[in-house]
Amino acid sequence: MEQETIQKKKPSIFGMIFSPGVQFERIREKPVIWVPLILFTVLMTIVTAITALNVDYTAVPGMEMSPEELEMAKIFGIAGAAVVGFFVTPITYLFFALIFWAIAKIAKSDATFKQMLSFSIFIGFISIIGQILNQLIILVIDGDPTIMLTSVNSFVGADGILGAVLSTIEVFTIWYYILLTMGLVIVGKLSKPAATIITIVFFILGLIFAAVGGAFEGMTQL
Repeated sequence: MEQETIQKKKPSIFGMIFSPGVQFERIREKPVIWVPLILFTVLMTIVTAITALNVDYTAVPGMEMSPEELEMAKIFGIAGAAVVGFFVTPITYLFFALIFWAIAKIAKSDATFKQMLSFSIFIGFISIIGQILNQLIILVIDGDPTIMLTSVNSFVGADGILGAVLSTIEVFTIWYYILLTMGLVIVGKLSKPAATIITIVFFILGLIFAAVGGAFEGMTQL
């Protein structure tokens, strides 16, 4: 009876914090998309705007601006970041859902694209929590918006490739990968070893992309 009750309920956003396993069972039975997608898109739009607000535009190399130009740069930076956040967020969820669904199909799972899309959106809530928490604290303390306070790099303060890699090793990111493994098992019906290997691959790819981004940033600052 308890299992039937769980399956008849819709997955809860905040339930991802306290009972993710239950939410994954609910996503499997009754995937929800539109409400969390709209909510998270709005939240990420706000987060990207706050991140742009935290940027020190006077520190842009090779540019000297008057107070009026600096104010305009801030306005355009914040507006541009918000637009990017608004459009990139749903595209990102769709992209990863497609990957998860393809993995499930390769593994001969009966998971549907709708289930994997709902799964992709719900585990994204953890990343959003981390972004909101970090950027609000950075706004208060006037910190560097590119360094997550919950990452290893917040203690090391490295630049370039090392700094980018250490910024990826972060509390909410690790939490996200743990939930990714759980969800691939429960929603995607993959075996635990397969889900673990896939998660490790995603983590390594994240480190590689971060390292490439760090190297590119270092080149632009030369």
